[in-house]
Amino acid sequence: MAMRSATLAALLLLAPPSIAAAQNQSAPPATAPAAPQGMQWADFQSPERGFAVSFPGTPKMTSVPVEGQNPLLQYDFQVSVGDNTVYSVAVFEYPAGKAPSRLDNDYYVRLVNAYAKGSEARLRKRGPVTVAGRSGFEAIADDGKGKLNHLVDIVPAGNRIYILATAGPRNHATGDDAERFRDSFRLLGEETQSQSGGTAPAPAQ
Repeated sequence: MAMRSATLAALLLLAPPSIAAAQNQSAPPATAPAAPQGMQWADFQSPERGFAVSFPGTPKMTSVPVEGQNPLLQYDFQVSVGDNTVYSVAVFEYPAGKAPSRLDNDYYVRLVNAYAKGSEARLRKRGPVTVAGRSGFEAIADDGKGKLNHLVDIVPAGNRIYILATAGPRNHATGDDAERFRDSFRLLGEETQSQSGGTAPAPAQ
């Protein structure tokens, strides 16, 4: 499953090069460790990348500079469950003051459109969302054969942009496990703020 490749293709638009160039730069996805049977969910924290989330297993972690986008760095955290379900957090990190300053609706639409193209999926819903107490964007997509269902959330925070992406069998994106993954995401150092003033994620439109 080309989850990592599709995510990279989407985020390379931050510069932005063409979608085709982004896809050509994408590396083949590494095989992530499968979660044990019974969905052993556990809280995972990455203080270095500033986030925490619940994964159904121990994530495989990789980091690479984004080709042609120096000094942009990409950090990936991914868990695969069986042959057709994957949970992934991609962190795109800029030096202080270098992150994109204008994150409007058109910007988010370009990102989710590129994700859909990179994963050979069709967008079904998309729209603003609040995740971890921050304004972001959410999309639901289906692959061309209707066998895989994707839930994608984009969360900007300071010099980082987070993409939470999970894909699985039909109806996965609106199922309990996908929502649990999304809703467990939080920014470290902001737990008190998100717990006291956070807003429940609104469904993508």
